[in-house]
Amino acid sequence: MALVVELAALIRAAAPLPPDSLAALLEQWLTTCDRAEAVDALTKYNEMHVAGLGLCVLLHGNALPCYEEYSLAAALGAHAAQVLTSDEAPSRMSWLQLANTLTALQLHFGASFVWSPESGHDTDIDYAQVLLVLLKRAGYWLSRQWRHTVEEPVDTETLQGLVDLDKEGWRCVRPSCVVQLLDGAHALLGLTRLLMKAQVVALHSRAAAEADETEEAIRLYNHHREASIDDFYEMSMVADCMVGAVTQYKHKFQFLFHSISQVVYYHFPTYERQRQQPQAFLEEYAAPHANLLPLLLQVNPDIPLFYEHTGAGLRSAYAAHAFSWVFMSGYVLLLDRAGEVFCAEDLRSLLLLTGRVQTPTPNT
Repeated sequence: MALVVELAALIRAAAPLPPDSLAALLEQWLTTCDRAEAVDALTKYNEMHVAGLGLCVLLHGNALPCYEEYSLAAALGAHAAQVLTSDEAPSRMSWLQLANTLTALQLHFGASFVWSPESGHDTDIDYAQVLLVLLKRAGYWLSRQWRHTVEEPVDTETLQGLVDLDKEGWRCVRPSCVVQLLDGAHALLGLTRLLMKAQVVALHSRAAAEADETEEAIRLYNHHREASIDDFYEMSMVADCMVGAVTQYKHKFQFLFHSISQVVYYHFPTYERQRQQPQAFLEEYAAPHANLLPLLLQVNPDIPLFYEHTGAGLRSAYAAHAFSWVFMSGYVLLLDRAGEVFCAEDLRSLLLLTGRVQTPTPNT
């Protein structure tokens, strides 16, 4: 709630916002607001959405470099053909064009990142800049009501379910559409932040694995595989969902959601769930993370796991534990209680890390 109050004061002040202040506000939004909190029955929003509304309106009232001439095609580079759904400049996009662009970014997110054993996860898309531009345009629509002075032969906005319409004909973006957009933006920015912060850990080497010199602390057995099959099914379905999709579904069907399987079958009606790999495959170096993590949870069940809809990246969640796993849309990271982020080519390196370092006291 402190962030909401701060944003409200900044909007009332109508003063130019320094870039470092904007970065700090964005960091607060991503780390202190729980995207997965249930929406309020009266307002139709949770605290993350309310803060997101304020952030969009604040962006709308402040200048962003080259906003009017901003080119999504140039910003996306080689990815533009897979992402662009409209030729319209962001500063002139309709709400539907904004929403479609965000969904395209969600779908393409995994393909836009590459892995390097030396530097970790990297992308040539500046997601922070792209999302700030889109949120600024969203602020334009969220800060106004409008009505049409000439009767339209086909009321496309109402037919598409994008607006609420009052008795005088004034329109505003429907809360459910705002929730959908802010859920996606918050998840995209949150996961990008974690991936770009992550430090590479390499405590378990390929040479050790090939020489069968795996440390006993991370050695895997068939009973780990058998006991973790249900966890694997859940994680493999999470991996098959685009980033943000689980949270969006959770809010869209708030009183019905109870399983990840609902989300994956909603998006892929003919979905066939993955099968866990044989034990020998899982013991190989750099086994796929969605296959390996369930077994590591059996090796050390005291390390909690957070998905995008259960607290991934939320400061109050990770600060309560010495270490915690984050699993979002196929990406697996390790966080310590100070918010430091770690990644590895082989997840057993991260499990080794949890027993080899002293966790610093949080300073945030």
